[in-house]
Amino acid sequence: MQISPSETSDRNTLLLLGLALAAGCALRCWNITQSFWWDEIWSTLPYAKAHSVRNIFTDLGYYFNNHLLNSLLVRYSIKVFGESELTARLPALTMGLLALPALYQFGKHFAGTSCGIIAALLLAFSPFHIDHSSEARGYSGLALFSILSSFYLLKGLKRDESRSWILYVLFTVLGYCSHVFMAAVSVSQLVTVLLLAGLITRSPDRAPAGSKALRAAVVSLFCAGVITVLIYSPILYAFIENLGKVRLVTITRLPFLASLLHSFLFPGIKSAAGGIIYVALFCAGTYRALRRDMVLFLYLVVLFLLPLSLYLLINPMFVFERYFIFALPFALLVISQGIEVLSERLRPPFRSAAVIVLIAALFYLQYPAIAATLNQDRQNYREAVHYVEEEMSGRTGDVVFSIGYAGDHFRYYARAVSIHLPETIDELTALMEGKDRIWCLITAWLPDIRPPYEDELLYAERPGQAAIYNYVKAHFMLKKHFASKYGVDVYYKVLSGSHLN
Repeated sequence: MQISPSETSDRNTLLLLGLALAAGCALRCWNITQSFWWDEIWSTLPYAKAHSVRNIFTDLGYYFNNHLLNSLLVRYSIKVFGESELTARLPALTMGLLALPALYQFGKHFAGTSCGIIAALLLAFSPFHIDHSSEARGYSGLALFSILSSFYLLKGLKRDESRSWILYVLFTVLGYCSHVFMAAVSVSQLVTVLLLAGLITRSPDRAPAGSKALRAAVVSLFCAGVITVLIYSPILYAFIENLGKVRLVTITRLPFLASLLHSFLFPGIKSAAGGIIYVALFCAGTYRALRRDMVLFLYLVVLFLLPLSLYLLINPMFVFERYFIFALPFALLVISQGIEVLSERLRPPFRSAAVIVLIAALFYLQYPAIAATLNQDRQNYREAVHYVEEEMSGRTGDVVFSIGYAGDHFRYYARAVSIHLPETIDELTALMEGKDRIWCLITAWLPDIRPPYEDELLYAERPGQAAIYNYVKAHFMLKKHFASKYGVDVYYKVLSGSHLN
């Protein structure tokens, strides 16, 4: 029996998608058992391990820290497989991997099979996505449901099927349960629908979507909003309280924009060669989207520009680069279209080679960022605590304490020692009475890690502990340094008497 070219193409497509999934899984599991870091211990575990499921939906945390869907999934992952770094990160890993076939389907439907496969491969090797698919938080879910919500929105606008609108509502709500910054996607979707409605008013015959489908889109978005409000209603007070903590600042956000582009979306763009490659591919891909699908082009332009423009215009505190992970899959889809456009200009025998060369060039540009993501722990709480426990083994005259907002997180890994949290110098003096040696654990001291362009209030510590910090830096000896993304320092002091000296 002879195999048709279409069957061969389908097999190659499945093979490449399988390769993307295998590579994506290997990269995301490479360092997935590393120590929990600050945000996981502070923002996930307390809610995942709450007294009951109801407690997950009654507290939002200090600043939208509780990512509802992830906390719920982590809870059951821990119950089924036991508590560990791997099981707590399993939901994020799963949603990160699901984003690969989701992006493939999106690309296949709106840009062609080749673009879908290339985009999935690029996402599999994206250091930004690798990082957030291997931590116990909701950002990989935000990326996944942004793809699925957008897919069914655009599909509904083209075909106006009830199934598409039902799935659109479902995935939009799940996006909000993953992270409240799903609002940026919904606002972009609403603005896109309004722009399409304006095109209908001006040129009904040339409108890329029908008025009935646009009305269905607005109704579906409204339904998703109502369901989301109902889900968040038990923590509505906490939600409003968190919004009250946000204030507008006057500092420039241009460093943030540069970091978003070169550190997260397009690693390697800072080099001359990288800048040329990324700009050429992105421009070519944008042109391809414009020529191929006006609705997709309009949606991508709004999604890329509107949320970021609003952020730069309003300039609020407490917004980080990871909040914009929803745009990453679509940026890579544009890049994949650019790769296809440039390769199509060559003769058939050279097209596949050109695609391979361009993808290899992007992987080469991203390799330093990928290597850093794979080989560097986020924060060595576990290793630092175990080191102190070994040093204190068999000694009864030692005591250990920690300071700063991150200080009490060391307690999660403490088994053989008690970690004290003095708030003032007087409390530290009392703690040292009658002891032979005292150990201090410090990590992520906010004033030390504050970016030069960020607001000071966002990176402030408590005054009493600031005094302790200054004393430790002046009078303690650095015993051990763990060079993780947020370094962990172990200090100690041999006591000569019962008071500070």
